[in-house]
Amino acid sequence: MITLSAHRYYAQNSNGRDFFIGDIHGKYALLMQALKQINFDFNADRLFSVGDLIDRGEGSFNCLLLAKENWLIPVIGNHEQFLRESENGNIYKKISWYQNGGSWWEDLHLQEKQLAKKIVEKEYSLTLTVDTLAGKIGVVHAQYPLNQWPINESDINSDILYELLWSRDCVSNGNQHPIAGIDFIVSGHTPLSKPLLKGRQLFIDTGCGHLPSARRPSPHLTICEFKKDHIEVYALAEQLFEFSKIKI
Repeated sequence: MITLSAHRYYAQNSNGRDFFIGDIHGKYALLMQALKQINFDFNADRLFSVGDLIDRGEGSFNCLLLAKENWLIPVIGNHEQFLRESENGNIYKKISWYQNGGSWWEDLHLQEKQLAKKIVEKEYSLTLTVDTLAGKIGVVHAQYPLNQWPINESDINSDILYELLWSRDCVSNGNQHPIAGIDFIVSGHTPLSKPLLKGRQLFIDTGCGHLPSARRPSPHLTICEFKKDHIEVYALAEQLFEFSKIKI
């Protein structure tokens, strides 16, 4: 079903800070600007991504290349899954991908496409766990359907994979359930006007890469950092830099 790692674990960062970032969607220049704004230390800090580094933005390939760096650690999103399935002969999935910002793929040379697929298979995982001052933080792209964290290879089937990469039940309908073995879970996938903490699940896709709309008049990038009793949140766009806190 899937060849990349089901789960990876990262001990608490003793040398620097750990940040979590929402869907980037190819906005490479904005990402670099954002990291400068938060004084990100590329030699000591780590940036954990909820996936969807690619599509929509003009820097998709450059964003994907960052997954090779030691400081950026992603889980797979549905847009990377589009990439993985791009040559399996399903023309409908390819059309859907291109309609959702994947047409940059056509501009790559064969060697670049091969490199992109290799990066996703080697550098991404389905889920990950990070030890922080606030406890164990899990990361998954959309939502987590099981009652126990972390996921095992034997748990994965097409239905579970859909939940991990595509489902929006928790955000849209408020469907929640207790999950043992983890303190918080961070996800993206569903574009929101601002981060949403529902119980112990934090959603941080704030529309980066999307055009402004009535529902999301100010699409931006969100980066957060877990402290002992609160989450520090940075909202970043070309003309925006805002800081806020979420009590936990």
